[in-house]
Amino acid sequence: MNIATRESADTTQRRASQGKISVVIPVYNSSASVRLVIDGLVGALTPTGRRFEIILVDDCSPDNVWTVLRHAKEDHGSVVKIARLLKNSGQHNAILCGFSLVTGDVVVTMDDDLQNPPEEVLSLIASIDQGYDLAIGSYGSKQHSRLRNAGGGFIDSLQRRIFGLPSDFQLTSFRAIRRIVVDHAVEMGGVFPYITCMVFSHASKYTNVLVRHEPRRFGQSNYNLKRSLRLSANLILSYSSYPLYFVAGLCSLAFLFSIVFGSSVLFQAIVQGISVPGWASTIVIVSFFNALILACLLIFGIYLSRFNQQLTRRRVNYTIEELHE
Repeated sequence: MNIATRESADTTQRRASQGKISVVIPVYNSSASVRLVIDGLVGALTPTGRRFEIILVDDCSPDNVWTVLRHAKEDHGSVVKIARLLKNSGQHNAILCGFSLVTGDVVVTMDDDLQNPPEEVLSLIASIDQGYDLAIGSYGSKQHSRLRNAGGGFIDSLQRRIFGLPSDFQLTSFRAIRRIVVDHAVEMGGVFPYITCMVFSHASKYTNVLVRHEPRRFGQSNYNLKRSLRLSANLILSYSSYPLYFVAGLCSLAFLFSIVFGSSVLFQAIVQGISVPGWASTIVIVSFFNALILACLLIFGIYLSRFNQQLTRRRVNYTIEELHE
C-alpha cells in the first residue's frame, strides 16, 4: 500500500469513527421546498464520508408533501426515512417523533423551508465533534417576518432566563445535538414538549454557531400570533415556576395590603374615634380579594389539567400512521 492510499484509508476510517449523522426535519405545507432540502443534504453530507440518514416527519400536512417524500424515499433509498402522523401534532411533537427514530450519534434538527441552507449543517456537526453537547445556529440576520421575530424574541428571552443563558445567546430550531442528550430528551416525555428546553435540560456544554439564514422562497410561515402565544404559555407552564412565583407575589401583596388597610381602620376607630368605613368599602375589599383568589385558582387549575392529561394519557404526543425506513 503506497503512502497516498494509506492516507486515504486513514482519512476514511477517521471520518467513520466520528459517528453517524441523523437529520430530523418536521414537514408541514412544504411540498415545494422539502425535496430541495433533501437533495441538498445528500449533496452536502455524502462528501464527508460519514454515514448519515435523513428523517422526515409529515405532520399530517394538508398538501401533497407525503407524495413528495415517497418519491424522495424511492430515489435515495435507506438514506431517507419518512413517517406520517395520523393527526397534526405540532412541530415539537413531530421532532420528538423523529428523535425516536434516529440511529445516529449526532442529531441535527432543521426546518423544511430552505431558510436553513443544507450545507450549513456541517458547521453545526463540527462543533459536536469538538466536544459540545449542543450547537445552535445563530443568524447574523433573521429573515422571518417582523411579527414572528417579535414573538420569537419574547420566547427566547424567557428561555434564556429559565436556563441562565447569556443575553446575546441565540436560540433557533437549527441545531446539532449529541445522541445521549436526544435520548434523555425522549425519556422526558410529557404531553406539552418544547424541544429547546428539553435538550437544554441535559446539555452541559453548548455553543452558538454562526450560520446563514435565507429568505423564504416558497409560501408563508405557519407561525402566527396565536401560535406564538400558545408556545409562550406552554414554555412558562411546563418548564418554569414563574406562575407559582406570580401567585406567591399576589398573595404577598394582598397580605401587605390587608395589614396596611386593617391598621388604618383600627387607628381611625380607636385613636381618632372615626367610625369604621361601611358597606361600600367592604364590597370593594371583598371583591378585590375574591379576584385574587380566583386568579390563583385559575393558575392552579391549569396545572391540574396538565397533570391530568399526563397521567390519564388523554392527550398523546403523536401517533404514526405510516412509516418507511
